[in-house]
Amino acid sequence: MRFRFIAAEKAQYPISLLCRCLRVSRSGFYAWAGRGPSARVQQDARLIAQLRLAHADSRQTYGRPRLCRALRNRGSPSAANASLA
Repeated sequence: MRFRFIAAEKAQYPISLLCRCLRVSRSGFYAWAGRGPSARVQQDARLIAQLRLAHADSRQTYGRPRLCRALRNRGSPSAANASLA
């Protein structure tokens, strides 16, 4: 959360000042910025795409229980346990 704030505000303020105010290391920020999305974020993105497709296929009538069942039938077992806000 702090690193995302720094990334959003780095055009307005120096990164060193932002890191000092938020009490994080600059090297930690640069390490975070150089990494790609986590496996969880990638999995959530795939699940959201599958949910949107299943919802569209149902003519936008399926709710959570039926969407989870439809995704399970398509081979996505993690759909029932996901908490996507």
